Amino acid sequence: MSLDATARRRYARQLLLGEIGEAGQERLSRAGFRRGAACDPAAYAVAAEYLLRAGCPESESDGTPLRPSTADAVMHFAGSPSLRAPAAAVLGAFSAVEHLKEALGVGEPRNLPPDLTLQQKRGQSPLPKG
Repeated sequence: MSLDATARRRYARQLLLGEIGEAGQERLSRAGFRRGAACDPAAYAVAAEYLLRAGCPESESDGTPLRPSTADAVMHFAGSPSLRAPAAAVLGAFSAVEHLKEALGVGEPRNLPPDLTLQQKRGQSPLPKG
């Protein structure tokens, strides 16, 4: 499969990246994704937007299910109801990045640390030590 002129214009910046290039963009165009059964709708919406912009097609039948960010995982990461929307955005973006890494065959799969939350605990510095 070769990219047509429209795809070359649309993904011109990605084609310039050594990590992607034409071969990588072709892999992305074949790396379909779908919503996992327990995926949080807001996190999925963010992931889907990133992946569609990267050139990955959404498929209800044969795409790879995205790493699930359940509603419980989003609330845990948020740390409070007021941070639910940003937590869903972060987890959705993280899911998209992991899907792109898998499609391109780069990097190692990662999980967010289970104790990581957006809610800062009293007396705790917002920046990691070290």
